[in-house]
Amino acid sequence: MKFAWPPIVPRWALAAFVLVVAALAVAPTALDLSIYSKNLVTLAFLMISGALAWNWMGGFVGQVSFGHAALFGVGGFVAARLMIMEPPAPAPLAWLVGGIAAGIFSLGAHPMLRLRGPYFSIATIGVGEAARLLFTYWEDFTGGSSGLSLPIDVEMKDRLYFWGLGLAALVVAASFLIRRSTLGLQLLAIKADVDAAADVGVNATFYQDLVFALSAVVVGITGGLYAAYFSFIEPGDMFGFDRSIAFVLMSVIGGVGTILGPVLGAIVFVLLRQFLLASYPQLYLGLYGLLLIFIILFEPLGLTGLALRLARAVRRRARREPRESLA
Repeated sequence: MKFAWPPIVPRWALAAFVLVVAALAVAPTALDLSIYSKNLVTLAFLMISGALAWNWMGGFVGQVSFGHAALFGVGGFVAARLMIMEPPAPAPLAWLVGGIAAGIFSLGAHPMLRLRGPYFSIATIGVGEAARLLFTYWEDFTGGSSGLSLPIDVEMKDRLYFWGLGLAALVVAASFLIRRSTLGLQLLAIKADVDAAADVGVNATFYQDLVFALSAVVVGITGGLYAAYFSFIEPGDMFGFDRSIAFVLMSVIGGVGTILGPVLGAIVFVLLRQFLLASYPQLYLGLYGLLLIFIILFEPLGLTGLALRLARAVRRRARREPRESLA
């Protein structure tokens, strides 16, 4: 009996994925990356995970959330509390518990999932701001405006590169499997027309709850790693509206609803953000806003759409050249 390769995972895609992950795993040693470069790549890994998880809701389901910072903050503060208690919990366990806490917190958004389009987006803004205020005044848990300081562990900071890479790889694989599975088809049906999807037997409420919870778990874990990465967190940063906007921007820049789009968007976002914060600290959000408007108007699929357009242009040119040579 011959083994049949699962059609959901093309061999070329799996081979390319393994090759890229392996190359990134040996990059710090092979390229002798500086501490700054290694930390920047680690931050990019975390943002890739968060952007892909947001894309499960915003891209696959079509429910654009401006409140994912609440999930990021819940996961970060729960993980931080576990890591500074006596005795401290192991960091990976703290991150996982933070993610589960964010997933449970997301279940409170169940009534909002009946809303569609801008109504859902506006509701998530309200939830995000309410969470920011609640956790800012909950000083016993978050430290209020003073935040929480975590022990500085140089070895942990070094290992976070590989934890971040592992998380990003898992989320990329999960995104691919969701997109190519029956679940992905059901989510796209909900995105296209929720009433029509219900008519053919798709339980829109259940699948939106499921995907929102899965997205929350991943974003919560990302928040926990972010807390360990900076060794200090405070509610204004973790729950801030600009944090939610960042998840949206990364997906839009790369291509909402695609798999590799949020990956590209997160990389560009991290590099561009570091440059803008250093050069134009008061204007960087405004410049991001202009970039977002430009992408929506001229290339709705972002960098992914631009790459596809260039690839089509190259193919058309390649077809014309043989004809011109024959003529």
